[in-house]
Amino acid sequence: KSSSRKRTSNPSAASSLWYQDYYRQTSYSGAANIVQSWMHRTLERQWKPSIHFNHVLELGGNIGEHAPFVQHQFEKYVVSDLHDALSPVARKSLSDRGMIFAIADVQKLPYQNESFDRVLNTCLLHHVDDPEEAFSEIRRVLTPGGTADIFLPSDPGLMYRWSKKLGPVRSASRMGRKEVKTLVDAREHRNHVGALIRLAHHVFRHDT
Repeated sequence: KSSSRKRTSNPSAASSLWYQDYYRQTSYSGAANIVQSWMHRTLERQWKPSIHFNHVLELGGNIGEHAPFVQHQFEKYVVSDLHDALSPVARKSLSDRGMIFAIADVQKLPYQNESFDRVLNTCLLHHVDDPEEAFSEIRRVLTPGGTADIFLPSDPGLMYRWSKKLGPVRSASRMGRKEVKTLVDAREHRNHVGALIRLAHHVFRHDT
């Protein structure tokens, strides 16, 4: 029996379609929504409405899902991502909160040194090609005394795998998209949490 190689889809384009068409349905519904909401609240719990930051940069902001959890005051808040996937409704929601969207790559940020008082991201750095450069860029754009809030998923930890199976993978299975979901994760989740923590300690070794 003979066989021939078939043309496969572009991995980057396939991932983009997943995030565009299925990400919210699988990651922000049912059990997965509980975990995601906990993550966003955890990142913001110390920054009460009485706290004020002049300039804030959110990296990997995707479709603006973190914005509703921000309680603190700010003069300027930039939600950034590699691509603009905001719907008109999401864009208006950001605007109503006084936030703006910008295209930015965490590995090569288009901002001057020491230009943000707070930089934050959720579930971003396990996706990038060069996480050490990403950490270095975050540190570069922070003002002296500025704050970096970085949430790292415990991938490939047991609890992470268990919660993912109960949440987004289960939702994807109900939609007949389990294989697509697991393939996107295999392509996208490049960096394990142990390496990311070690790199963070190295880049921020002179900081608190």
